[in-house]
Amino acid sequence: MGDDRAEPAEPARPHDLTTSPTLSGAGYVDGDPTIHGFGMTHLSGVGCPELGAPVIAATSGALSTDFEGYGARFSDERAWAGYYGVELADARGAANVRAELTAARRAAVVRLFSRRDGLNVIVDAARPLAWGGGAGRVRVVSRRELEGEVQTGAFCAQRNRQTVYFVVRADADSDGAGTIRDDVASAEAEASGWVGGWLKFPSGRAVELAVGVSYVSVDGARANLEAELAGRRFDDVRRAAEEEWEATLGRVRVDGGTDAERRTFYTALYHALLHPSVASDADGSYRTFGGERAVAVDAAHERHHVFSLWDTYRTVHPLLALAYPTEQRAFARSLLAMTVEAGAPPMWELAGSEVQMMVGDPAAIVLADSAAKGALPDDADGRALAAQAFPLMVAAASDDAHRPGGASYRTLGYVPIEESDRVWGPVSTTLEYALADFALGRLGASLGVAVDPALATRAGSWRALVDPETALFRPRRRDGSFVAPFDPDALEGSRTQPRGGGPGFVEGTAWHYAFFAPHAHALAEHAAATGGLAAWVARLQAFFDNRKFAVWNEPDLAFPWHFTHVEGEGWRSGPIVSATRAAAFTDGRDGLPGNDDAGTMSAWYVLAALGLFPDVPGTDEYAIGPPLFDRATLALDRGTLVIEASRAGTDRVTVAGATLDGRSLGQRVRHADLARGGTLRVDLR
Repeated sequence: MGDDRAEPAEPARPHDLTTSPTLSGAGYVDGDPTIHGFGMTHLSGVGCPELGAPVIAATSGALSTDFEGYGARFSDERAWAGYYGVELADARGAANVRAELTAARRAAVVRLFSRRDGLNVIVDAARPLAWGGGAGRVRVVSRRELEGEVQTGAFCAQRNRQTVYFVVRADADSDGAGTIRDDVASAEAEASGWVGGWLKFPSGRAVELAVGVSYVSVDGARANLEAELAGRRFDDVRRAAEEEWEATLGRVRVDGGTDAERRTFYTALYHALLHPSVASDADGSYRTFGGERAVAVDAAHERHHVFSLWDTYRTVHPLLALAYPTEQRAFARSLLAMTVEAGAPPMWELAGSEVQMMVGDPAAIVLADSAAKGALPDDADGRALAAQAFPLMVAAASDDAHRPGGASYRTLGYVPIEESDRVWGPVSTTLEYALADFALGRLGASLGVAVDPALATRAGSWRALVDPETALFRPRRRDGSFVAPFDPDALEGSRTQPRGGGPGFVEGTAWHYAFFAPHAHALAEHAAATGGLAAWVARLQAFFDNRKFAVWNEPDLAFPWHFTHVEGEGWRSGPIVSATRAAAFTDGRDGLPGNDDAGTMSAWYVLAALGLFPDVPGTDEYAIGPPLFDRATLALDRGTLVIEASRAGTDRVTVAGATLDGRSLGQRVRHADLARGGTLRVDLR
């Protein structure tokens, strides 16, 4: 292992990644002049802070225990999949402590090197990222080990609370150890409340901290540490993480394009694969979903969490079903199990809690999409789970506690604007419920069970909100009248936060939802209800020509591909997709158009760069667009899919046609045809 008293050499970079300033909910803000420690748990790209527990900080000189005291200016940040390193400055502003991090599935290693004035390690159990944090416990186990717990919660001001348990173990005895209470350090062995722990080491030696975390118990955190880190040093764990990421990212290989485009692509793919993440311990223990949140054990299957479903049903889960179906089957299993545990499907799940701050009923969409693409668990236990979960999902769809505004939706065919005080965006909510009911019907059919005809009726609820005057979806009152005045460009008025949505809408305008009926028989019914195909195509083109497309948020992400549903009009998609890719995504630190939302925006880019997009959720269809690269190779379960494009990366971005193993496709293709492998060739002009 070499001389452990020497400053560790920086590892070679196997696969550079870029970062984004939009990850403030995860604790990283581009341009912030200081670092206040490193959270051991995180959410990626979300709009509200949560987790970040426990925080490990490193300083030199006198022990500073308050937030400002252990904040450090920094330089020389380096990051790639499996590694992060940075120089932290001392009180004089000179770089002094080198901090490096790497991770396994449930554990991490932090390597610290102080050149002078000693090394202070602070484990903060009082200041996670969460709004609902602050209650913690720390115990000094020995001169090299601390253990404890941190409460987090209140994600986006919701009522969730969860506890992160931890064990921090140094690779050598410290010169001193103790606890911190109310920012005052002492030699006490245990403290609760606004607390932390500290370890003090001499300078000139690299100190490695093995960190185990658990959502179940301190014993679970220690067992996770032993299972994943015992006998392994920092560089062992780093190399393993790099190799695992390289293999995972390497399942999608791209050739051609520029260096910057390839960096942007693989950074996006990396982000798209961060969530859902592991929530169970190495022995299979996990917290169940729902109010009771008991401890259960499933040694055969990992439990996952962070299901940001309103976001991820559109891009992340379809991407996984195509390129990483084994992983998607595992995530679908977790969703099914949560449904059985709680008696209703999750909407936005975090660490076993429901933190729904969006709208709709999206679990059905993810599961129907997985079923259509062969990505539901297909073993006996998985099939039994699906059989148990489906009737619970159907029952929940008629439960107003699960679907706010549901009584009006079922009786009137829409959620009226009068319910805005309890239903965020009645128009958006109606459209999301309609898509969810369509998906429920598809899921039931795929499971071979009887499906209530009412689901098909409710799936058409979008019709009730079509305004004949504007051909847009428009808020409607309980008496059936449309709300006036009506500003289809309004982005404020639905909620108090900036860009919360125009009256009746969620995080968007009426234009952002103008074509949000993707399940309406390949949009043909929506076109018929809004003036016919020609008028529908002209309105969709005007949507883009007038710069109403907002790739920074979810509702209209699929709209560029909708032209492919109309014979002879699919050529319009290519220039829009190509221009959006180039303008909204880069390899810079500001390389995303907005919050990544647990990988949603990044997955959009990956799919757009491959030339495939699942624009009808809950089905097995993809639209074909212009690939960014000359060649992409996807290692699928059943074969290798090669996507080739003539003149990719040039100004030729209009799709002239596509073939799969020589068979002409037009601009639509089914999942089963791709999953067998073969060569998809896209001709560009």
